[in-house]
Amino acid sequence: MNAMIYAENGDIIGTYGSREEAIQQLESLVDRHPGVQDEVGLRPYHSGRPVGEYESEVDLLGDRMTQQHLI
Repeated sequence: MNAMIYAENGDIIGTYGSREEAIQQLESLVDRHPGVQDEVGLRPYHSGRPVGEYESEVDLLGDRMTQQHLI
């Protein structure tokens, strides 16, 4: 399972069965709310416990997302 989380406090925004689905939902969230792009990312979980490192939106989506100061 992959979870989308807020980096600052670790609150879970949503959980997804696959990494691909989680990345798609992360991209959708940032499209709808561009101001959160520096605040969200993904982390893998198993049985309710983190099993990997947090990956920021910038690391995952990088140049796929338009930065607001460039609009």
